[in-house]
Amino acid sequence: MSQFDEVIPRIGTNSEKWDGAEELFGRKDIIPMWVADMDFRAPQPVLDAFQRQIDHGIFGYSTKSEALVEAVIDWNKEQHQFEIDPSTLFFNGAVVPTISLAIRSLTKEGDAVLMVSPIYPPFFNVTKATERKVVMSPLKYENHQYRMDFTDLEKRIKEENVKLFLLCNPQNPGGRCFTKEELVELAKLCEKYQIPIVSDEIHADLVMKNHKHVPIMVAAPFYQDQIITLMAATKTFNLAAIKASYYIITNKGYQTRFAAEQKYATTNGLNVFGIVGTEAAYRHGAAWLKELKEYIYSNYEYVKAELEKEVPEVGVTDLEATYLMWLDCRALPKDEKTIYADLIEAGVGVQMGSGFGHSGKGFVRFNIACPKETLEKAVKLLIQGLKK
Repeated sequence: MSQFDEVIPRIGTNSEKWDGAEELFGRKDIIPMWVADMDFRAPQPVLDAFQRQIDHGIFGYSTKSEALVEAVIDWNKEQHQFEIDPSTLFFNGAVVPTISLAIRSLTKEGDAVLMVSPIYPPFFNVTKATERKVVMSPLKYENHQYRMDFTDLEKRIKEENVKLFLLCNPQNPGGRCFTKEELVELAKLCEKYQIPIVSDEIHADLVMKNHKHVPIMVAAPFYQDQIITLMAATKTFNLAAIKASYYIITNKGYQTRFAAEQKYATTNGLNVFGIVGTEAAYRHGAAWLKELKEYIYSNYEYVKAELEKEVPEVGVTDLEATYLMWLDCRALPKDEKTIYADLIEAGVGVQMGSGFGHSGKGFVRFNIACPKETLEKAVKLLIQGLKK
């Protein structure tokens, strides 16, 4: 039996995923398979680190941790062959606020910000909130996989006078782990028009077998001074609540801009649990992560097999990374609104593809980071709703 088979009740724990399901979906008796957190206990070494901090009993202001810096550097060197100079490493509470920080630091109101679609909604929501113009380039969907359309990207760069590119790699919601060759081509395109790249790589550690995450700074060192990389241990080790992330900037001018904006926003500190949790995860979480990825991939294979058997007209996007399945329901004889209503009626809560941009319309995002007992119940309801 795997440690990930344990069903841990989350109702009554202030869980957005579970306690917020009734408000979101309109019913209590629903299995939520939507928001991107996992129904798994964090690694024991992380829990032990938290317990030591609790036993100490004092929770004052935190200061910079050299041990955390070393853990981040060592982890990325070992896992991704990403050599990070400590002078280029900075911390912030979470990745989405850092995306906002980057947009505010590198562009001005009215500037065009380019991203591919479908994409994680905060990318375009934050862009709009900062009064910049959202420009989307649809990804090409072929053979159950997404690819960037570089011809379309360049067309939009020229037509919209784009000032910043937001990259999500590994890609949420499509599960793509972009190759080194694709990243180099993207970097060369942005270099041609001198467009900085902000790369959200929060799913970097959640890459499935036969695939390898390559940080774009590693893929395109010739352009690294125009790249800002965003990462965290929180998605990897199910620690979203500790609010801890980091970013890498080699460009000294950009460092100055970020520091000025971050100082103004007063959001440049980690809480003590973010510090000790991230350090413990990176120092002692590798074995846990290996087992986790094997478990998630077996969940993916189970869902794929069940859908192919019961609802073959629903396409299953290849899962190269993340624990989020992306289901192509466009061949079903009903529209997205009806699919959503049928799934809610069946008792399973999901996110519909149109929420990730217009090109996501007709898809369903389905979170498979849960025990098999939960997954089997949810898949049964998912199939029931899709077949209706």
